[in-house]
Amino acid sequence: MVRNIHEVKECPDCASDNIVYDNERDQVICRDCGLIYEPLTPSDEERFEVAHGTGPAPREKPVKAAKKAPAKAKKPAKKAKKK
Repeated sequence: MVRNIHEVKECPDCASDNIVYDNERDQVICRDCGLIYEPLTPSDEERFEVAHGTGPAPREKPVKAAKKAPAKAKKPAKKAKKK
């Protein structure tokens, strides 16, 4: 997680180091690809990760082991009738 935009030293999209900082808007702008990067607040980042399946999964109740049904007895095979 980026806490300060000045920690970003290259474009997160194209890896160019041709970036400028917009301190007023708290953004990093890439002069090569045009990406405008703005770090998310911690709560926004957590919501994004949960929504996109990249963060911690919501807690679920443990699943109880299913009981195995007793095995059914096999019926004997039918004999073929003679003609």
